[in-house]
Amino acid sequence: MKNKLRENIISITISLILTLFITSVIILLIGKNPFDIFGIIISEVFGSGYGLGQALFKATPLIITGSALAICFHASLFNIGAEGQLNLGAFVMSLAAFYFSALPAYLLFPVVIILGFAVSAFWGYIPAIIKIKKGVSEVITTIMMNFIAMALINFLLIEFFAVKSTVRTEKIADWIMIPKLSAYFQFFQGSSVNLTFFIALALAFAVYFMLYKTKFGYYIKAVGFNETAAKYIGIKNNRIMLLSFLIGSGLTSLVGLNFVLGYKGYYEFGFSNNLGFTAIAVALLAKNNPIGIIFTSLLFGMLDYGGLTVNTVIPKEIMFVVQAVVILSILSVDKIVNNYFQSKD
Repeated sequence: MKNKLRENIISITISLILTLFITSVIILLIGKNPFDIFGIIISEVFGSGYGLGQALFKATPLIITGSALAICFHASLFNIGAEGQLNLGAFVMSLAAFYFSALPAYLLFPVVIILGFAVSAFWGYIPAIIKIKKGVSEVITTIMMNFIAMALINFLLIEFFAVKSTVRTEKIADWIMIPKLSAYFQFFQGSSVNLTFFIALALAFAVYFMLYKTKFGYYIKAVGFNETAAKYIGIKNNRIMLLSFLIGSGLTSLVGLNFVLGYKGYYEFGFSNNLGFTAIAVALLAKNNPIGIIFTSLLFGMLDYGGLTVNTVIPKEIMFVVQAVVILSILSVDKIVNNYFQSKD
């Protein structure tokens, strides 16, 4: 365990140094001083409660989606459909919160969460059952389900639920909104971070406990590691794969708490901006460990907001390059470090 921790620390340290070096070279090539750019990002993100709050706000959906995907990935189910699943869940949450607003709070919130979860889970059930019954790769089906989900939402918005001349649903009542952290901590005044951040943290710890401390988590990892061996020891592989897909897909809907109930008050088409795909990188970088996903999400949240703060100095797309460099450097360095220590053993 100690050796593994040492390898991870060395790998991450080298990766960050390599990322800073490559990013500095890119910034120099466009004629800017990298120290000035890094200084702006650090001061804007950590120098004020607003900046830190915005970074936490952007990290929140990544923690939720990354933790959800980790369940699928541990079962060796490469779910690339989170983008469609979370959008459907958030869309249904917004409709439920609006049309069932007459319900008391103690009934409304469970109804909103359950309906959102159920729709997202159902969208994951389709590729799961196709894989189990027909052996079709979930990579192909989940990619296609993303397009279908977004097209379906677009149709429903335009034909039935959108406010006129917009691509959003009706705004929910103010009393339904999840409070922002600024209501409790003036430090975050003006930022969008809300109590969903703590829900995301609780979810990450709950998923960690499930995966590493329960029999069900053991079954998930056993199926993911070796289906044949898992079947030999009496694990019902199909059942575990189906449940993993249902739970992982369903949990992505909780992103709706952050954006719909915690920020805008309505669903807006395209709000996720490829969040489901970014969360894949977040989960893989953390090696599908939900606790590690918290930190990788915070890193990506900082980079996302940091890109906005330097948008007047350098193109914000540079931050997408930085994210790509982070992914490539961590994956490559991690492999090299692991091979090095294995050769020494």
